Amino acid sequence: MKVLVIGAVAAGLTAAYSIRKNIPEAKITIYEKGNDISYGACGFPYYIEGLIEEERKLIAKTSERVKEDGLRLLLAHEVVDVDFDKKELTVKNHKTQEIFVDAYDELVLGVGASALRLPAFQKMKGVFALNNLADANAIKNYIEEMKPQKAVIVGGGNKGIELLETLTLLAIDTQVIEFMPHILSIYDEDVSSLLVRELRGEGHKINTGEKVLDAKANEKGFVEKVITDQGIYEADLVLETIGLRPNTAFLEGKGLDMERGAIKTTLYGETNLPHVYAAGDCALIYDHLMEKPVYLPLGTNANKVGKLIGLVLAGKKPPFKGVQGSALLKVFEFEMAMTGITDKGAKALGKDYDSVLVRTRNKSGYYPGGSEFFVKLTYEKLTGKVLGAQVFGKEGAGLRIQGLVASVYAGLTIEDLAYMDFGYIPPLNSVWDSINVAAGKAVAQNTLSTEDI
Repeated sequence: MKVLVIGAVAAGLTAAYSIRKNIPEAKITIYEKGNDISYGACGFPYYIEGLIEEERKLIAKTSERVKEDGLRLLLAHEVVDVDFDKKELTVKNHKTQEIFVDAYDELVLGVGASALRLPAFQKMKGVFALNNLADANAIKNYIEEMKPQKAVIVGGGNKGIELLETLTLLAIDTQVIEFMPHILSIYDEDVSSLLVRELRGEGHKINTGEKVLDAKANEKGFVEKVITDQGIYEADLVLETIGLRPNTAFLEGKGLDMERGAIKTTLYGETNLPHVYAAGDCALIYDHLMEKPVYLPLGTNANKVGKLIGLVLAGKKPPFKGVQGSALLKVFEFEMAMTGITDKGAKALGKDYDSVLVRTRNKSGYYPGGSEFFVKLTYEKLTGKVLGAQVFGKEGAGLRIQGLVASVYAGLTIEDLAYMDFGYIPPLNSVWDSINVAAGKAVAQNTLSTEDI
């Protein structure tokens, strides 16, 4: 079996290793357009900050290690065309400019995605996206060499808010500009507003419902001002974090099912074309709560489906029903997390739902050093089934979502959670765990609601 893999970051490399493990006799070649592989993109903010001191610590496997493990890895080799009928790739070697054709028995597409950019900043110096290791190094080097004093982050998603902490810790006066009415739009506004309140209270500048219209550069071509529909901001550094576009333009019109550029796949990364698989930021992934493939460009998902592709090629299909949008965020001393469907999502799906948001404590009331901890549960009215959960608090709050991830995945109800036997110790929680409290409130609320029917 000859397997060709396009892309050597999370999805592609994980798939290659999974195939190697499950089909030792397979001949595997990995084509990578760039020169960086197997890097942990989620660590970029900490690398730019200096908390992670060396680039090599972000690399899970070096190219030398990959080759030692028996995989043929070709860097600076871009796949510029695919003929799915002939099962052939056209590849350009950017080092020699040679163009050649390679045939496959099985093909894995892990081509990733590129950062969306605003035309207002086109060709300006001091303006960066943060999508790959080269971007991270460019930002880090620019900050060290140019020592910017004022920055604007365009985009208030997870990455933008993480970078707010990074730049603040580097003593750069930073503004966040978000087009939507509130930041972190994957959360419900009543949850994300908890973080906004805290950050603004500490003096951080977060502007929502504001659109970037233009930008001005100085005589040397460096960004100088960002112009929005509500003001003008001085900036000698701009970071754009407004989303991703799958790198699939070269695949369009060739019979591959796609949605807004993202490749449609089954639970196990299979596409509509035989012998062709896809995973990572270039592909959709099945959400078992939404009951359809969705675009969730996360490292967890890329690794998960990459591994599954290797198993499927080996004739194995382990139990897997899909993902549910679980996510974590840490910014300064605050942590947020979510899993499953939010109120917004439930409404969009036409579900008969309700929700509760409770304020509790992260430790027993009498134990020193406790702080506020918030839990939100979204549930189905008729069945009480927990559709999703969101949490917010300080240290340790984020990981509290993991028990709720399992609860949502297993289809548990608010009644199940109300009396669930959580562990207890005063430094970590209360006799009635915060999840018990939230579920108990939901049960009481739902009982009153159903009595009115």
